[in-house]
Amino acid sequence: MERIDSSRPQRNRRAGTGRTMASAALAGGTALLAAALPTTAAAQPAFPDRPLRLIVHVPPGGALDFTARVVGSKLTESLGQQVLVENRAGAGGIAASELVSKATPDGHTLLLSSSTSHGVAPVLYRKLPYDAFRDFTHVALVAVLPALMAINADLPAKTVREFITLARARPGGFLFASAGNGSGPQLMGEQFKLATGIPMTHVPYKGAAAAVTDIASGQVHVMFDSLPSLISQVKAGRLRVIAALSDKRAALFPDVQTMTEAGYPSVEGSIWTGLSGPAGLPAAVVDRLAKDSARLVAMPDVQERFAGVGGTATFLGPAAYVDFIRRENRKWAEVIKASGAVPD
Repeated sequence: MERIDSSRPQRNRRAGTGRTMASAALAGGTALLAAALPTTAAAQPAFPDRPLRLIVHVPPGGALDFTARVVGSKLTESLGQQVLVENRAGAGGIAASELVSKATPDGHTLLLSSSTSHGVAPVLYRKLPYDAFRDFTHVALVAVLPALMAINADLPAKTVREFITLARARPGGFLFASAGNGSGPQLMGEQFKLATGIPMTHVPYKGAAAAVTDIASGQVHVMFDSLPSLISQVKAGRLRVIAALSDKRAALFPDVQTMTEAGYPSVEGSIWTGLSGPAGLPAAVVDRLAKDSARLVAMPDVQERFAGVGGTATFLGPAAYVDFIRRENRKWAEVIKASGAVPD
């Protein structure tokens, strides 16, 4: 009779048990990994996953609002989420900047940083509720609009020299308007006073639109700002552009001299704008926003829109934008020191 070896099935059973335990362990590990993946994704969701806020420190109207609308519409297309422009006017951009500096650093709240909020305010105000560099992630410069000198059209001056002659003959001089205390246009006016020695008094407004309306009606006399702020009243014939505060004549006003041609090369300035967010923006978010900014400023229709108001869509990436802001701080600090300008 054939003898059956009972030991072999026992070994097979032991091997099968080992394989079953290993499979169970692997399955358990896979399940744990799968359970962990949604948590990781939730911690770092795809950007953007909801509409964005683009905070602008001026009321509707004017150069900054114009830029915000152009940039916001193009970012809406590229990001696949709506970019909502939110006007938070006041205090030379301080209120808007503080809001963004304290926002969650996920890229969904951005600031249209500018020549006022980050070029002038950090060196004009003795104390700010934030640090202009440490508390922000500066993403990109997007546009530069050279400033112009515009006066009430009823004044008989056609050139800077003629304006200076009128100002010196008028008791008390002229009133110059700006979009608000601590704004770039205020310091451009201070530059002009310093260079020419003429008497002028600063009159701050809550936004460029209100200032331009009063120049057009003759309540104030002169303003230094970019064309988006001035264009409607220039076209209506109520304002006259008499100088460009740039190194070359404005393309839209080829017969209007530059300040250098008028004999005052130190009087120069522009309204520039960029994108900034709170400190700590993830590198992937900064990279996405910077790349989309570079693409949008290169678009022909964007270039045409800015050219139509005398400006240029201009890109600088994060590091270059920070360097640009620091240079602007140094320039305006010298003007403030020399002129004694203070936020009225």
